[in-house]
Formats: sequence, structure tokens, C-alpha cells
Amino acid sequence: MLNYLKIFILLTAISINAQAQSKKEAQIAKLVIAINTAIINTDSITLRNLTSDELSYGHSAGLIQDQKAFIAGVMNGPTFFKSIEPFDQKITMAGKNAIVRHIVTAKAINKGNPLDLKFGNIMVWQKKQGKWKLLARQGYKL
Repeated sequence: MLNYLKIFILLTAISINAQAQSKKEAQIAKLVIAINTAIINTDSITLRNLTSDELSYGHSAGLIQDQKAFIAGVMNGPTFFKSIEPFDQKITMAGKNAIVRHIVTAKAINKGNPLDLKFGNIMVWQKKQGKWKLLARQGYKL
């Protein structure tokens, strides 16, 4: 009987941990949507609120930006996104960090010309002072 109780407690603990993990992953997935929406809407306030002061934002073409340059690029172009659709998304929790990997298809306007994009992406979100912030992002060519 004692062995059954131990097994029950172990399975309950595993179940609780899995549910907590899923809640964190769902929260991160919402943040990915929020930052993509802010990029599409050229919303500098939301971008500032979702990104770390120490942001390192890498583009698939090789450009690396800090937080200030990233937000300025979204606001001033030359590329403006009309849609950003991540798929095959995987979220891995690592302590106070979350690693997001996905493939992105996007529609944009670059210097007045329509542009269809497809690239890979990795994001690192960090929980600091109770808030998740994008710390690093790197796009890569497929």
C-alpha cells in the first residue's frame, strides 16, 4: 500500500510540473504573437516593453541590432511587415529563460516593393523582475 502511495505522489508531482510547464510555454507563445503584432503595427511602445535593454536582434541577412536600432528599424523601415506567421514552433523552458524556435513566413513591403519571406528564427526570452523580455533573436536563411 505504501508503494502505491509513493507512485501516486510521484505521478501527481510530474503532472503538476507538466501543467506548469505548459502554462509557461503558453505565456511565451502569446509573447511571440505580441511582438510580431507590434512589428506589423509599428508599435514602438509595445516593442520597448517586450524587449530587454540588452537586446541582441540578428537578421537573416546578417544585420545585428541593439534594442534602440531594432525599434528604429521597425518604425522607419526600409522594410515594413504586413504579416508574420510562425509555424513548427517549439518552446523550451530553461530556468528563467525560454528558447523559441520556429520557421517564419512573412509578407512585407521593402522600399515600396512587395516581399515574401521565409526564414528560420530562434528567440531567447528572459524573465527578469517578474516580466518576460526578449533578450536575443536570430533569424537565419533556409
